[in-house]
Amino acid sequence: MSTHEQKVRLAMRAPAFKKTRALLVLVAAAAVLPLAGSTASAAPVAIDLCASNGQVTMPDSTVVDVWGFVQTASCGPNLVNDTNFPGVPLAVNEGDVVTLSVTNALPPDPAPVADPPDHKVRFEIPGVTFNPGPTEAAVGGSVTVEFTASEPGTYQYQSGGDAGRQEAMGLYGALIVRSLTAGQAYDVATTAYDVEATLVLSAIDPNFNAAPDTYDLHAYRATYWLINGKAYPDTNPIDASAGPRVLLRYVNAGFDNTAMQLLGMHQRVLARDARLLNNPFFANAETIPAGATEDAIATVPSSAPPSANGFPLYNRQLHLTNGAQTGPTPAPASGGGMLTFIQP
Repeated sequence: MSTHEQKVRLAMRAPAFKKTRALLVLVAAAAVLPLAGSTASAAPVAIDLCASNGQVTMPDSTVVDVWGFVQTASCGPNLVNDTNFPGVPLAVNEGDVVTLSVTNALPPDPAPVADPPDHKVRFEIPGVTFNPGPTEAAVGGSVTVEFTASEPGTYQYQSGGDAGRQEAMGLYGALIVRSLTAGQAYDVATTAYDVEATLVLSAIDPNFNAAPDTYDLHAYRATYWLINGKAYPDTNPIDASAGPRVLLRYVNAGFDNTAMQLLGMHQRVLARDARLLNNPFFANAETIPAGATEDAIATVPSSAPPSANGFPLYNRQLHLTNGAQTGPTPAPASGGGMLTFIQP
């Protein structure tokens, strides 16, 4: 035990009449707090989500019907569009007590059957335990869930309604629980970063999206591969000009395992499903299982990137096309799909 620790323990044991020494100990303890880098505190947080429908346009001008979560208190049909699909990542601080209300504005089932009777939203956040209560909302109804954001990390929120068909239509998004220490992904110094980017990975089969209630999922075949709801060349690059350490928050909302490769640098895999790894490791290409999340930090080197656009981050399974391929040449010839760039 250090001399300082011995003094603190003696002070804590001091009798009540030694108020001055006890006060000094409290002042010293308070002075240490800012050095820990804590910049946020737990608080009650209220979030309103609307499960709605709409349309998005692919790079080849194909218009696709989708469903999605929109962060708004004014819920209604036809709210989803190119600018809010999928919904922006929700962000709360570690320790926040979150009240999340979901209103269901999905279109009613055009051919009601006994199970399910309609497009009932079943709200889920794998890895997060809700307080006891309902989690489903029928069309036109609402549901409120409550939970404490007790663990920092990257999570996926989704609807498990209609046996997974709702998630395939776009009812998914990212939830970020931020560490109370600014500039860290988790409560350890080795997860410090300069820039962060959330990448929600997913796919679209336009034939399914055109008839989500009746389409035979055995025939599901995605032809558009998306990062944050967009296929290249419409994907947004990652701006790393603020510093070399880039935190990549992967959320695989698709239905297949997706290997994301980073050309010209490695990424240090820190956590999976919002849980820190005991043995972080470096990878050039890392596979994120379907439905999983992963956090990795890529350090941008001082050398020139391999592309005029920066350091390519892309799907190693070569889902780099847009639309059904009818010949040997991808459409577009310059590439598409699940591709973006880290720009130093």
